[in-house]
This record gives sequence, structure tokens and C-alpha cells, in this order.
Amino acid sequence: MSAGAVPVAPGGLRPGQLGLIVVGRVIMGDIAVTVADLAQRGFLAVDEAADDRDWLLSPSGAGAPGQMRGHVLEYERRLLDGLAEAGAPARLSALPSGFGKTLDETREALVREAVRQGWLRRLHHGRRSPKGEDLAQQVRFFRRDLRRLKADGGQDSLTGAMLPYVLHFGLMPDAQLPLARFARAWVHAFADLPGWAPPKPKDTKSDDPIAPATDPGDRMARQMEAAAFIMGAM
Repeated sequence: MSAGAVPVAPGGLRPGQLGLIVVGRVIMGDIAVTVADLAQRGFLAVDEAADDRDWLLSPSGAGAPGQMRGHVLEYERRLLDGLAEAGAPARLSALPSGFGKTLDETREALVREAVRQGWLRRLHHGRRSPKGEDLAQQVRFFRRDLRRLKADGGQDSLTGAMLPYVLHFGLMPDAQLPLARFARAWVHAFADLPGWAPPKPKDTKSDDPIAPATDPGDRMARQMEAAAFIMGAM
């Protein structure tokens, strides 16, 4: 990557797909950065409540989410539809009590898309295909390029379309921007939801390899799960 150039996500990956490729499962950080990405792309408005203790989410065209179907992937559509069904605007604090089905369906759609793309094996969704192995390596390089861009240009170089990816890799302090604070708040809001606890990484002395997706204990996985997913907010 040339100096100052903005890196491009490998394989056209959306921010919410990165973790699935690397660690073989979807966790709440993936959903948080997906919501942030949808907001960046104009499909969703995310605003702090007046008392600064809650967040308001308003899908664009909430009454007719089908109008957006040609522009978003299946898992993004399911998430937007669920938010629209929750009300306009939907309060983040009120979502955990009845949003579990939407989140489960979003996770299933994320996995289906990864299988359809040939990144994960059809019969063993927790295992990467050879194509997925190559893509995981590219994700590592992508993270390296973002870190280099931050070192060369500071935090301001990591905003805009790259922000959801930056949040995913834990490169933006959560107090820096509203979307960063929101993403952290999203993960905290669903921290106790059954079926969404992150895997407990095992200790390892490996020097930043990318291990098979079935082994979340490598250093890369620890960063993606504990630090990179919204700075350890899980």
C-alpha cells in the first residue's frame, strides 16, 4: 500500500464479516460494527438521547424496509427490518428484551453468506475453506495497513467509510466519536443475551499467526475478540 493511501477491505468484506472469517463465529462485536456501518452508509440514523444515557436508532424508510433490499446484504436487511419493527426510533436500552430472534437470524444470515461466498465449508461452518484461509490472511494485512495509516496520519485518517473497520480492530478510542461510543454501548446492552457469550481464548505464545477458524486461541483471535471488538467491551 502506498503511503497515505486508504486500504481496501479484502474481498469486499463488510465490517461485520471480518470476525466470522478470522474466528469462525459471529459475536456481538460483529453486530455492533454492522449497525455502525449501516449508519455510515445512510441506512440508519443513530443519535444520542437527550440525557446521554441511551441511543435512538431510526432505519431510513422504516415503514418500508423492502425499498432498501437491493443495496444491503441479507444479514443487514434482517437487522434493519428488526430495528424497524422495534419502532421508530428504537431505543437501544429497550431492545435486549425482545431482539434476540432478530440477532439470531442476523447471525444465521451472516454464516449463510460466508458459505455462499465459499469462505466457510458447507458442512462445517466453523472451518474455513482454502478460499477462506487466503481471505483470513488478507484480513491480517488489512489490519496492518490500517494500523500503519493511523501511525502516519493519526486518528483523523481513520474516519469516514473506514470507521466501522477501525472500530472492529479497536483502533479508535471509544470516546473519540459518537459511533464509537454507540458501538461500545451496543455490545454492553446485549452482554447477557443467551447464546452470544464470546469464546474464552486460551493462552498462547504464538507471534500473531492466523490459526484455523476452529481455534480461537491464537493471538489474532484474542485481539479480535477481546480488544479489537470495541476495545474489550464484551
